[in-house]
Amino acid sequence: MKAAILKEKIVGLFRNEWQLKLLSLLLAILIWFLICEYVDPDTDTAVSNIKISVNYEGSVPQKEGLGIMTAIEDTVSVRVSGSRDTIALMNPNKITASLDLSKVTRSGEYDLPVKIDLGGQNISLVSQSIETVKVRFDKNVVSNIKVNVKVSGGVADGYILEEPTMLNNYVTVTGPEALVNTISSAEIEIVQEQFLETNTFSCSYTFVDSDGNEVPKTFLQMDVETIDVTVSVVKEKTVPLTVSIVNSSGGNDSAFCTAKIEPETITITGNAEVLDAINAIDLGVIDVAERNNSFDTSVTVVLPNGVKNVNNVETVKVSVTFTDVQTKTFSVSNISLQNLPDGSEAHVYESSILITVRGIPADIKRLTAEGIMVVVDVRNQVLPSGTNRISAHVVFPDDYNVGAVGKYQLTVVVS
Repeated sequence: MKAAILKEKIVGLFRNEWQLKLLSLLLAILIWFLICEYVDPDTDTAVSNIKISVNYEGSVPQKEGLGIMTAIEDTVSVRVSGSRDTIALMNPNKITASLDLSKVTRSGEYDLPVKIDLGGQNISLVSQSIETVKVRFDKNVVSNIKVNVKVSGGVADGYILEEPTMLNNYVTVTGPEALVNTISSAEIEIVQEQFLETNTFSCSYTFVDSDGNEVPKTFLQMDVETIDVTVSVVKEKTVPLTVSIVNSSGGNDSAFCTAKIEPETITITGNAEVLDAINAIDLGVIDVAERNNSFDTSVTVVLPNGVKNVNNVETVKVSVTFTDVQTKTFSVSNISLQNLPDGSEAHVYESSILITVRGIPADIKRLTAEGIMVVVDVRNQVLPSGTNRISAHVVFPDDYNVGAVGKYQLTVVVS
């Protein structure tokens, strides 16, 4: 009885069309889940634009002293396969490509195999778009490349930029000989609208060839990546050059003796406080005692500490001119021995000496022998017994523009 009722319900179920369709759908879904769970068919996919790397450090060519001359910019595309779930969960960024350098032992061009690393994922390599890459190798050399610095920018009025300075003017570069030999210099450019004070900049540099074209740093090794460059902002000032005319034998020659300096001025730089205290550069003295006529001489320019010569003038020409002078010789007997040490006994042997004098005609005319004194000063001198030749100094009246011509000595006799 119960079996008959169940049979009737099943038959009725199949007689109802919509219920049959629903049952079919449920069965289809169940079967699909079973297939996905227990039967996972393989599939494949493509991964593109994988950059090809070069693992040079520690490689065979590096150990053989070879450098790479070819810039590797290639990318490779691959097709990989695996189960549907594995492919769905695959990380394409883990797939890498590199060149096999194991066979590179000498200079030359090589077709290097492209090795694909799937990153430990449970997938298989089906194909790759590039199998090999042509790369040229050359022996490595070491060279010191000169560094040039160009500075562009303004400064405040009265200030200038000095030549930039560096602790080292060279970069040591190691790389393939053919590539290194194309490098002419390392260039640095520092640009600012205005430089307000001295500053040190950490600068990168660019290699260029003889035509000014950039030489890429790829596969070059440098001892430094940046260079410290000091740009000094200093005050600038133009000051006159001066020189003093003296007569070591005695007299005042400045009234009729002039000095012309070429150049007359010099431009200097330095700390503002130091330059503010400088109004002229003194070249020292020029002794005209033994000069009879006008003459030219060279004088070295010596600057105070911390001051630089922008003009790079190391020596100047000084023209000394005697204007409208007369000379006359006098026999002078007014001789004075001065500063004799206590307890010493000495005297000047000569009773008179001939002194040649030059000067303004009016003063030469009114000068007399009695107005001239010859002084022998023995201060700080060791005088042994006997005769000693000692330099003498000629003294004229204060208001006379005259000077002695030549050098004079007298004999001092020590008892």
